[in-house]
Amino acid sequence: MTTYNKIIKQFLAPIIAVLFCTAVTGCKDDEGLQGSEYGYVQFKLYKAASYQPAEETPASRAASEMLSDIQKVEVELNYNGTSITQTLVLNSYSSENAEYGMRSDKLQLMAGTYTMVGYRLLDKVDEVVSSYNASGDIEVRPGELTVHDLTAEVQERGQVQFKLMKSWVSDSRASTPSEETYLFSDIDMVDITLRNTFTQATVELKKIPVRQELNYSDSEQGDVPSETGDKYYSSEIAYTDSLVWVPAGEYQVVEYSTYRKSGAVTYNLEIGTGVEGTAFTVEDNQVTKDAEVPVLLSETSEKIKDYMALYEIWKALNGPEWNYVGEAYPAGANWNFNKEKDMWGVQPGVQLDDNGRVTALTIAGFGAKGVVPDAIGQLTELRILAFGAHDEKLGGNITASLRADMSEADKKKVRENYANLFLKKDSREDLSEMLQWVINRDPKQKAIKKSTRISPKDVQIGAVTNEITEISKAVMRLTKLQNLFIANSTITADKVFTDWVPNPVEGVPTRDYEEEWKDESWDWGNFKDLTDMELYNCKNFTEIPEFVLHLPELQVLNLACNRGMKMKEQWIRLVTGSTSGDGSEDPTTVASKIQMLYLGYNDFGDEDNEDNNFPPLKVLSHMKNLHMLDCTSSGVKGKVEGFGSDIVLSQLLLSDNEITEIGDKFCSFSNDVETLNFANNKIERIPNIFDASSLYVMGGVDFSGNQITGVADPDNFKGINASSVNLSNNKLEKFPKELFQAESPITTLNLAGNGIEKIEEGDIVNNRAGGRNKNANLISTIDLRFNKLSSLPDDFRATGIPYLRGFDVSYNCFSKVPEQPLNCSELEAIGVRHQRDAEGRRILREWPVGITECPSLLQLQIGSNDIRKVDEEMTPQLWIVEVKDNPSITLDVTSVCSYISAGLWMLIYDKTQDIRGCDALDIEN
Repeated sequence: MTTYNKIIKQFLAPIIAVLFCTAVTGCKDDEGLQGSEYGYVQFKLYKAASYQPAEETPASRAASEMLSDIQKVEVELNYNGTSITQTLVLNSYSSENAEYGMRSDKLQLMAGTYTMVGYRLLDKVDEVVSSYNASGDIEVRPGELTVHDLTAEVQERGQVQFKLMKSWVSDSRASTPSEETYLFSDIDMVDITLRNTFTQATVELKKIPVRQELNYSDSEQGDVPSETGDKYYSSEIAYTDSLVWVPAGEYQVVEYSTYRKSGAVTYNLEIGTGVEGTAFTVEDNQVTKDAEVPVLLSETSEKIKDYMALYEIWKALNGPEWNYVGEAYPAGANWNFNKEKDMWGVQPGVQLDDNGRVTALTIAGFGAKGVVPDAIGQLTELRILAFGAHDEKLGGNITASLRADMSEADKKKVRENYANLFLKKDSREDLSEMLQWVINRDPKQKAIKKSTRISPKDVQIGAVTNEITEISKAVMRLTKLQNLFIANSTITADKVFTDWVPNPVEGVPTRDYEEEWKDESWDWGNFKDLTDMELYNCKNFTEIPEFVLHLPELQVLNLACNRGMKMKEQWIRLVTGSTSGDGSEDPTTVASKIQMLYLGYNDFGDEDNEDNNFPPLKVLSHMKNLHMLDCTSSGVKGKVEGFGSDIVLSQLLLSDNEITEIGDKFCSFSNDVETLNFANNKIERIPNIFDASSLYVMGGVDFSGNQITGVADPDNFKGINASSVNLSNNKLEKFPKELFQAESPITTLNLAGNGIEKIEEGDIVNNRAGGRNKNANLISTIDLRFNKLSSLPDDFRATGIPYLRGFDVSYNCFSKVPEQPLNCSELEAIGVRHQRDAEGRRILREWPVGITECPSLLQLQIGSNDIRKVDEEMTPQLWIVEVKDNPSITLDVTSVCSYISAGLWMLIYDKTQDIRGCDALDIEN
């Protein structure tokens, strides 16, 4: 007992005192031991197999599957006959790194020699995993750290990286899936099942991330065609993106599952069973790379058949010579088949669905030439088929933007793309720049955007971009079609979807499509998804292809720029099935379903009737669902009766024809109207086809550039329910008061370029009954340029049109700036440029004194007059003043010079004018 107590005093007590601080918490560092009588011991735990490779420990003897399962070590030491036991925490950077060894916390002991008795390994709940006897001495030196190795019998494991390789098989192989419904490049994760070739035990590895790699080689391989134009052969390989731990042994891959990841949802692509991967060996704590997983791909799957069909089509249409022109793809682009055949579907102008099937084929802009072969019928998942388009050179993006799952808003953009590019015009574009500036400043009004016109960049009428001469009727298999485009082609109508036109492709096995599909029943009535079609600018078309008349759900038809057609006859045929139909026949199905019809830039010539070459009302009244019509620049002459009041249109484009009269039952209009364009015809009277009392207010009506002298049926004129009315460049001598007597809700009125000499009192503010026009206060913009006015009535004061914001009477006959509009508190701009008398002499000489005090006025245009000395001091409130071409003017701008210098006040002037008071201006002395 005495000896034992001495040991406690001399050894154990100091150890216990410091263990709480150091052995567990490590609160002292090594430097703190310098010169002391204590040292450190740290234990390192290794797998026995890795520590002593020559003495492999069988997996059956393993006390633990992984070294990371062990959390603590309890060591027993002997010091001078006394047993010391201490439990230490084992640490590693991660569970994976633990396989290479773990370190214990440091144990502080008094310097001396300790004998290792044994150790026990504990799990995370302090249960004993295994116990080991041990021997050997541990020398603890003052101020030093001694490391002692321990081993554990843990299952041997190594790390593996897998390489996913394509393995082509025929459908005759029993283990092959009937149809792989994905692309190899879609694989994001993989499950892999391994079998130990000795024990036959299996290992399942779940949801391993995968990364894709695209490889290139300098030469063509296998049966790859030689004329594809790309010398580098492309192939795909996928690698698991992390190393996985696998028990040591020899293995083969026997099963796999592939996954596509979409957001938080993971989709199983395929389960491949019965695969025969190459055997590979896993060694303890070693890395095995590129263990192969053979991903089975069927050579006869439908997607591979699609890609073979693409090659046939490409070769038949002179594919090796294709040279893309447009903006959707790189200039000069072509298709490339010098790659693995399951990659053949990845081509410019081709879209694939999630299963790898071709859903869109667009060869617009590539310069195709020849016959579209029967192989086109293989593409049974096709939604979009385009052999040309109206914007091939001006963008070429419309077909590239088409998708099978487009929203209604996206469909609308596609359907109106042609009109937006080449047809639509904001009726306010003809306003003076000053008035457009006022409108564009107003957040309550839609900004005016300059419209685009057909330019030399685009395909001109009659020009071609492809020489497709024939298209196989095998297209009749493509019953999922939604959009069909044939444009800018040499093809004739009788060669669209003709009898079998096989076109064998050299070097590629050609299927006997006619024999393969001989028992199928084809009918255009099955094309219930085909709603949008463009047969555009085909110069050899003399008629609408017959199949169009049999489509059950066609909603949008673009027949623009086919000048080889007699469009009146073909329109009648579209509705009645016959060019001589008079409307008494039962209409075709397509006639009652069409909603949008583009017929612009065609020939409506009617040799038998020069005065009326528009189809009769009896025919057009069958088009019950029509809401958009384009007949721009098509030679329509005389009176057009239209569709009858039961047909409701939201867009009507009849500009640039020779129409003289619009029938009073032409159609009705919806509240979706942006612009009705009757511009540049020979119309003599504003037709009485509108109604100002309608609940629907249209965007704009454009009658500019006609021969209008007044309204039709003045006593019963119903007005125009439009925000903007453009009557510029007509032959009006009197103000069209009937518009206001009918209380038309007009906000913008353009009367420029007429011969109006006088506006009578009440023309704007009175209604037909002599009372107050309730909509007069809606007027905010009036353009009266290029008329013969010399005075204005009091209608133009704030009491009549209080919300007037922009007013332009330039190029008239005013000898003084009209004061009535200046009374309007919201007036922002007024133009009185170029006032002349009948002999062309300048008659406006007086500066409008007090104009700088108008409460809201920002811009004054008073140039090209004969203004003399200006005595009024300029103010920063009126911050745009135009005085050009006033040769005798004298103007002092001293009061606003600082604003001019800062770019906050604008003077539009001539350098030769007498402008004083500001050196910032470039004035010639």
